[in-house]
Amino acid sequence: MFHICGRMTGRADDVFVARSLPDLKNATDDEIVKILAGKGYAQIFNLIDIRLTLGFLSVIVAAAAGGYDYYVGFEKAKTYTAVGVSLYFLLNIALTIWIMYYEKGTIYQGSKDGKTISVLSTTKKYTPIYDLKMTETTTSQSTHAKKPFTEFFDNNGYIVRKPLEEWIDGIITSVVQDGGAPAMISKDGRKKHK
Repeated sequence: MFHICGRMTGRADDVFVARSLPDLKNATDDEIVKILAGKGYAQIFNLIDIRLTLGFLSVIVAAAAGGYDYYVGFEKAKTYTAVGVSLYFLLNIALTIWIMYYEKGTIYQGSKDGKTISVLSTTKKYTPIYDLKMTETTTSQSTHAKKPFTEFFDNNGYIVRKPLEEWIDGIITSVVQDGGAPAMISKDGRKKHK
């Protein structure tokens, strides 16, 4: 369905053209971050900082072990290489655990007017449905909404911002302004009253 790959030129910000389900999800995730920034939310980077720290530490350990081996030779560096490999292995296990059990698909954390939100997104393999959960973390109120990618991508794979932004507005209203009161989110992203 989405067969074009590339970037549209001639615009202030290039628009990603999706050609696969991961492309659709990643483009939507990136656009949601931009939408929330445009609404005045200040992004909180705690989860990203921890991920980067674990990743950088593992690279530094590997580089130090490799560099030491290069300068003094294999025989003198065996012990340090073994320690380096072990530390690298442990740091990557810690990184994997962090991503799987703490981040859990979180694409955004931000705050505005004393309210902090966390946004998680998922997709299921071979199912072109975007699954979004937004939580106001101080009250633990959340809204869960799903929408097919065809609602905010055109036939050529370009993201269409307006319907996505309207959908996100409805979710924000449900979580932040209404305190997460149970609400059905309609196709246009607005609340349906029961």
